[in-house]
Amino acid sequence: MKKFQFSLDRIKQYRMQVEEMEKNDLAALRAELARLHEEEQDILAAIAAKTDELRKIFKKGAFPNEINVANRFLTSRKLDLEMKRQEIADKNAEIEKKLEEVLEATKEVKKLEKLEEHQLEEYRKLETKENENFLEEFFGGGKREENGAATT
Repeated sequence: MKKFQFSLDRIKQYRMQVEEMEKNDLAALRAELARLHEEEQDILAAIAAKTDELRKIFKKGAFPNEINVANRFLTSRKLDLEMKRQEIADKNAEIEKKLEEVLEATKEVKKLEKLEEHQLEEYRKLETKENENFLEEFFGGGKREENGAATT
C-alpha cells in the first residue's frame, strides 16, 4: 500500500502560512500599540513637567509673556494627547479586527487538521484490512492447498 498523503495538504500548508502571517501582523500591531502608549506617557510627562514649571513661575512672579508661552505649550500638548489617544483607540479597533482574522485563520487550519486526522484514520483502517486480507490469503491459502492435497 502506498504511503499516506493528505489530499488537501497543499491547501493546509497555504492556510498555515496565512495563519502565521496574520499572527505576525497582529504582533506588529500590538508592538505599534505599545509604542503609542509610550508616546502617550511621554506627552503626559511633558504636560506634568510644564504644569509644575508653571506653578513655580507663578510662585516667584511671572511675566505675562512667560505665562502665555506656557499656556500655549500646554494647550498644544493636550491636543497632542487627544490625538494620541484617538490613535490608540483606532489601533485597538484594528487589533480587534486582526484578532478576529487570526481566529478565523486558526479555525480553518484546525478544520483541515481534523479532516487530515479523519483521512489518516480511514487510511489506517484500510491498511489494517489489507494486511488482514494478505495474511488470510497467505495462511488461509496454504491450508486450502493442504486440505485439497489430503483429500485427493
